[in-house]
Amino acid sequence: MKPLLVAAIALGLPAAALAQTSPPAGSPRLPPAAAPSPVAAAKPAQLGLCVACHGENGTARQPGTPHLGGQDEAYLALALNAYRDGSRKAAAMNAISNALQPDDIEALARWYASQPGFRPPAER
Repeated sequence: MKPLLVAAIALGLPAAALAQTSPPAGSPRLPPAAAPSPVAAAKPAQLGLCVACHGENGTARQPGTPHLGGQDEAYLALALNAYRDGSRKAAAMNAISNALQPDDIEALARWYASQPGFRPPAER
């Protein structure tokens, strides 16, 4: 799904189109992600800025908000930096990311990448 997500972003699709959902019935499941590294376990100091929309573990709390848990760390850092420098537009994300320092961005990307990722309620 990550190549699809990158393509959706490149095409400028709305955030609702980027939210992860469970695959259609009968679709093959992806293998579980590798276990997070011990370095990834520390909660970032700026996590509170993200929790209201993306949840502490990266499972979005609002429809149309992307799930961040289990996403690629490099992608998350790239996206946050793009919001911070204004090359990627979303008013809330541009404002929030402007309060982040490069170390904060690295810590947040590491944290969310180390989380288990979205699972539908039936699979929790």
